Amino acid sequence: IDEKLNQKMVKVREIVNMALAERAKAGIKVRQPLSKLQITNYKLQKDLLELIKEEVNVKKITFGKSLKLDTKITPELKEEGIVREVIRQIQEMRKKAGLKPKDIILIQYFGTPALNKILENNKSIILKETKAKDFRFKEKLKKVFDIEQELKVDQKQLWLAIKKI
Repeated sequence: IDEKLNQKMVKVREIVNMALAERAKAGIKVRQPLSKLQITNYKLQKDLLELIKEEVNVKKITFGKSLKLDTKITPELKEEGIVREVIRQIQEMRKKAGLKPKDIILIQYFGTPALNKILENNKSIILKETKAKDFRFKEKLKKVFDIEQELKVDQKQLWLAIKKI
């Protein structure tokens, strides 16, 4: 066992737990990306800093006197959080419908104009992450879907439907 690495991992877990506690205090879900986390200047390798960024879901880490999480959510960060939430919902629906990860799907959606715009702007990310053949904006159709669901994303109504193709 690499004792030095072990000690560094203890420090990493400590930092992650404190940062997640800051998120909880601010009422911000981990799925919502944040811009930065300031940590004390502790010598950590780049891959361990990357691990902290991933676990806490921050874009960058800076060094300072104390741990401080920047909880300001810019419009870009908000949009990224919404896209992540929609992807999570699609993956959950896939699972509920009994679809396997290798199954190719077609996704249709219909939401508020603002939400539709965000989803359209991030279509390529959604297609890649959900392994879908197409992601289309459509009014609710009388089509046969494997699963469809009404949900709220960022307090806005969204209809999602999935069909295996």
